[in-house]
Amino acid sequence: MKQIVCAAFIEGEKILLVRRAPHRKWSPHLWDLVGGHVEKGEELDVALVRECQEEVGLTPLAFSLEATLLEDHDDHRKQPFYIYTIRSWNGQRAQLLGSEHSELGWFTAHDISNMELALPGYRAVIAEILAS
Repeated sequence: MKQIVCAAFIEGEKILLVRRAPHRKWSPHLWDLVGGHVEKGEELDVALVRECQEEVGLTPLAFSLEATLLEDHDDHRKQPFYIYTIRSWNGQRAQLLGSEHSELGWFTAHDISNMELALPGYRAVIAEILAS
């Protein structure tokens, strides 16, 4: 079972989300946290930094594990999504790199209440992060 790392980049009262591209097999068009699969033999923190650099050109400097969501997978097992809060990073500004996502943006808790998110569990975790 693959493990997934997710980056909750926080700037003030906003969080960075990316919209999954229409060609994606899982959750096309839905809003997601930056992140992806942990490669075989890779540590979670290394995977987190790599995914952030590959997807939005930001390098996390400090981060903490906020939550772990266990979501149903195709084979009816629970797949772990490790969500990290990031408030400090290197990089001028987030930019879309590659073809995994079609857009990105910084959103408030109010904005997110009306958005279609890739995982049902995101909404509560994001609300908790933005409230802290």
